Amino acid sequence: METLVAYAFYDNSASRAAAGRARIEAYYDGLWDRKGKHSGYDGSTIGLHVWDRDDSGSFWPSWHDAGELRIATQHAPLGYQRVIGDVPPHDAPAKLAHAVRRNPASFLELAPPFTMAVLDPDEDRLDLFTDSIGVGRLFQLRLSDGWVWSNRPVAALLFGGIHAAANRRGWTFAAASGWFMDDSTPYDGVLAVPGATHIVADGRRRRQTVSRIETTSVWSTDSPDTVEETAEALQDVARSVGRLWPGKPTVDLSGGRDSRVVAASFLAAGVDVKLNSYDAVPGELDVAESLVRMLPQQVEHFTTRKPVGVKAKVSAQPPKSPALVERALRWHRYAEGLRPASYLFHAPPATLANVAHLAIGGAGGEVAHGHFYPKDVLQLDALPLHDKLQAFGNRLQTRLTPTAGPSERSRIAVADQIEHVLRDAVHGGIENATMIDYFYVVERLRRWGTTGERSGVVSPLLIPAFVRAAFALDPSQRVENALHRKLVRYLVPEWADVPFFKPVVAPANPRPAKSTVRCLADAPDRELIEQLLTEVDGFDPGSLSTLWAASTAGASSAGGEATLRQALWRATFDQHLEEINRHLPEDTRPVVRIAPPRPAPVVIPKNRRLVRNSAARMLASTALWRTFRTSKLGRSWRSLSK
Repeated sequence: METLVAYAFYDNSASRAAAGRARIEAYYDGLWDRKGKHSGYDGSTIGLHVWDRDDSGSFWPSWHDAGELRIATQHAPLGYQRVIGDVPPHDAPAKLAHAVRRNPASFLELAPPFTMAVLDPDEDRLDLFTDSIGVGRLFQLRLSDGWVWSNRPVAALLFGGIHAAANRRGWTFAAASGWFMDDSTPYDGVLAVPGATHIVADGRRRRQTVSRIETTSVWSTDSPDTVEETAEALQDVARSVGRLWPGKPTVDLSGGRDSRVVAASFLAAGVDVKLNSYDAVPGELDVAESLVRMLPQQVEHFTTRKPVGVKAKVSAQPPKSPALVERALRWHRYAEGLRPASYLFHAPPATLANVAHLAIGGAGGEVAHGHFYPKDVLQLDALPLHDKLQAFGNRLQTRLTPTAGPSERSRIAVADQIEHVLRDAVHGGIENATMIDYFYVVERLRRWGTTGERSGVVSPLLIPAFVRAAFALDPSQRVENALHRKLVRYLVPEWADVPFFKPVVAPANPRPAKSTVRCLADAPDRELIEQLLTEVDGFDPGSLSTLWAASTAGASSAGGEATLRQALWRATFDQHLEEINRHLPEDTRPVVRIAPPRPAPVVIPKNRRLVRNSAARMLASTALWRTFRTSKLGRSWRSLSK
């Protein structure tokens, strides 16, 4: 539920800040389940506020008053010892703030997600930092005389008193790719601050300065981290978890590669952990159990195995669908439009106030095994650079954009952004298939909804050391999982020769049965859904109509239903905007002014009687005809027409 707001107002700052805080608390009070605890400071032109609950579960405070500095953070800075040494968590925020203000580049050594805001009352200065990837969220709202920053876009709008409207550019991207690309967000006027960014708001000079370390220089260096350095950085993160959260952490261990590297990091660091495995895929639990048996020490291992010999019941009908319009609206209310539409069939949490349990996962490991690589990546990588750029761009476009549904404008926007990011990679010195990994990190990884959404999410493989080591691989090494293998061998040698689990892939079914596809048309509110899908910004109306007809006939494909979900996601967002705007004063809402129609070109015919008849037909249809006839101008007109 943590909510951070920072601002720089250069006019009436005290009264505006008080009104903004009141709007935030009125809107979020129910979402926080009335458990939000406020801390904050208002200066002459700048201010900083944070709302959190007392029992956040972490020893790292979201608000720290150091006297000379006020520090607000989102998430916990895993690996902070690498910047300031082994300092107890309750004393660390001030030391970390001083360190990163002196050397902003050191902030990038902290494991994402992490966002920090530092307010200096004496200097009337506000510093804001984003992590190396930008997974820790920070959004910016520009005002006529200042700025508002927040980890929640709705909070920024409410605090600034700005009407909430849909961002057409952002939703144009989302219609085709499924997420908000570049710096766009769902809300007009609210931009996503990129990773590796340092913002300074100077209240005395009334100006803002922004510096950003180019990401290719963060991840692609002449001296990338060695396996030993990367392994040490991963162990530092594991030790941080032991310092920052009470109790024994639970680490998932599957038979795959990412979870094995993470679990090996905790074990090698000597952190007392519980390992947890389950048989989501047949055969995977067997691999996990064999890994635990190989360890030289006893480790708690919890397993969940499906009952043997019990055949799962297969229903002839898909599960009954809930009312989806209301569910989509609840998701927008909870995640502020930032969750992908794939969550539509999942029930959203009732509040933002749930205690954030510690979740340790392998997000980010995909950077080292070519998550976005096409099957023919090595063949394409041998092409000349110009042809390679075009081929990789086409493959990404095909992967991201549905064959039917998005408008041509949406397709072009996504294609242009793909080309822009790939060319940025080339300008940064990346000329092989690593440019696809660069695109994945810059565009997709930082947009993962659940990683930066709440505290307590630990993703060790997001640290810059791992990303640098991954970017140092050539494409063939990524395909062979070379970095994962080397790290496992270094951290837990006993696991080195155990192959990573690969599920048996069943032959593709080109026409899946209806029972395997959840159709929007099966929802109880299908009539309302049909109305909402009539015309959706970013989508082609004809394609949506065809996809909806297939859904109602039970002949829909998984891809077609995904497109319909995305369209419904956008259509219901407007209702979410109405909810937000009810918390704003009337004078902040835009007045809709309907422009008068442009007059049609006047063609003067030679026949005066035709002029008279045309004008008569036009004027007779108005209530002004009688007045016009008796007026001086009307009498002259009648005389002329005789």
